[in-house]
Amino acid sequence: MNLGKIHSFLVHPAKGEEIQPLIGGTEVPQEGRLGDMLAAIFARAPLECDIAITFRPNDDGNQENECRDDLVTYIGAPTIATGRTIAGRLQRVTTHRSGLGLLFLMTGADGAVRRLVASRFPADQGILAEENKQQLSVEFLERVFMKSTKAYKSAVFESDSAQAGFWDGRAIDRQISSPRELSDYWIRDFLLSELRTTGAAGTKRLAVAFRSAINQASALDTRQELIAAATLLSKRDGETASANQLIDQLGLSSSASEAVESQLPRPDLLEEVFRFDTEEFERHLLYRLVELDNGGLLIAENDAFPRVFERIELAGSDGLVAFRTQGHVVDERLRKAK
Repeated sequence: MNLGKIHSFLVHPAKGEEIQPLIGGTEVPQEGRLGDMLAAIFARAPLECDIAITFRPNDDGNQENECRDDLVTYIGAPTIATGRTIAGRLQRVTTHRSGLGLLFLMTGADGAVRRLVASRFPADQGILAEENKQQLSVEFLERVFMKSTKAYKSAVFESDSAQAGFWDGRAIDRQISSPRELSDYWIRDFLLSELRTTGAAGTKRLAVAFRSAINQASALDTRQELIAAATLLSKRDGETASANQLIDQLGLSSSASEAVESQLPRPDLLEEVFRFDTEEFERHLLYRLVELDNGGLLIAENDAFPRVFERIELAGSDGLVAFRTQGHVVDERLRKAK
């Protein structure tokens, strides 16, 4: 992929401000330290940006998206003027918490396939006195952000059709603790996008995999470990992660991890990132556990619990209950703890 144009814009934190600051911009030459670093980001973006995103339809549900339109316009005519429109979009959603930033737009082509990479770096506010209205210098760019070359956000889009393509992309945020998360303002507010795998779809897929793994586990220890893990997962509501990342965070044994992973339709789905939805998870995988004051523990799938354990309220016993069940013993052992 041949790198064509690089433009940079100084983006102020101006969310909610009626009068937006002027945005300084410049074309960045490809030679030198700065150009070499940006060329490397452009080249590795398709592999580095590992979170799949897609542009949202407009509020009427039509396949239209203002941010995509601005990006396609820039790809067709990469100039400071068309790039400044994109920078203005970012500036209008940037808060003071995110601070001053430098937006780099990079375009290139390989035959009919065009690529656009957008990267935002934090900027050093200590030398803002050198900014000259809408103009920036390459020397100024190097000084303003070279201290933070490893902390940035990126998004990459590729297609061979400006009309039908550029609806899907990939992103990364290297400014937050988890490498597989994205700042909401970067993906939702600026790019007007969302994770390609919806929270409901990704959560349901993981829940079904856990349920199948639990039902098919031949070892009681593995089954109990998976049930306990499912209980812990239900507390991750709103967390953005992949199935693989969630499984790793649970610290499952190799046998339990393999049991879940084997139940996913395809191995690549382990890496799809989604926003975990506890309500959706419990809709497809919810275990009910009853602990009695005599030390007894009863556990079964929530929907099956009333069929597995018959509950009998004992009259005149101040809340005393009895449970009755029957079945073949498939495993029985001594354990050190619950």
